[in-house]
Amino acid sequence: MTKTIDFTANNLKPLSDWLKKFLLIEKSLLLEVDEENKCFIAKSYNEEKSVVKYSKISFLDAGLTLKKSSTDKLVKIGIYAIQRLMKSFEHFSQGDFQLSIQYDDLVENDSYVGLAILLKGPSVKVKIDCTSLGIFKYISNDLFFNTIANTQIVTKFELSPELIEKINSLCELDKEYKFIEWVVKNNKVYLRGKSFELELAENGPENFILSIYKEQFSKIDYDSYTVELGEEKLIYRSKNNDTVTVNSMVVKDDKYEESSLDF
Repeated sequence: MTKTIDFTANNLKPLSDWLKKFLLIEKSLLLEVDEENKCFIAKSYNEEKSVVKYSKISFLDAGLTLKKSSTDKLVKIGIYAIQRLMKSFEHFSQGDFQLSIQYDDLVENDSYVGLAILLKGPSVKVKIDCTSLGIFKYISNDLFFNTIANTQIVTKFELSPELIEKINSLCELDKEYKFIEWVVKNNKVYLRGKSFELELAENGPENFILSIYKEQFSKIDYDSYTVELGEEKLIYRSKNNDTVTVNSMVVKDDKYEESSLDF
């Protein structure tokens, strides 16, 4: 039997901005609707699984008001094209309207399966069919927090939006070079490319180097983070919202030179 979760809203920009976080990684998304905790949850990853992002937003912060609760189980929605869904939201930028999530009440892996997202305003209606959940590899909260976003921490430091912008600009200086290195030396933390080195913090306890692709770092939102530099990964924990992004280390190809200078 088909059931619905119904919301009222008058502004979907907060939800659209939140969904945009995941477009940096992949065009599709598995979205979880958690009625019991009144929030949306999503986890996304790139093809190599070297970048994994988790984020959660409450219904209220997403600009939605839940009309009535219909289930205490998760409803999983397969969004084939995030951009298309965001484009649909643009037709509901003014006035009150309704957003409904249709789902099949047949339980599958302790959750329900989303069928469609319906948008209804005074003069326009839009229906976005959900895609098969089979195209996604589901990441549970337990797997994400206890395994993926968990590491033996070498050191921690802060990363601001301005510093992220500076790093991306410096990476353009040697854009033919794929890698950046997170280096701990002389009790400081540095970021190093082939032709630059940037001091990030003064709390580095031991000598250490971890390499990632520049492309991995480019998937980080412009935000304020506490960064955990671990033995095999970097974990960026947002200070402003419930978002965590993980970059896994890479091993350099022999054909790529090491940094030209040990600054």
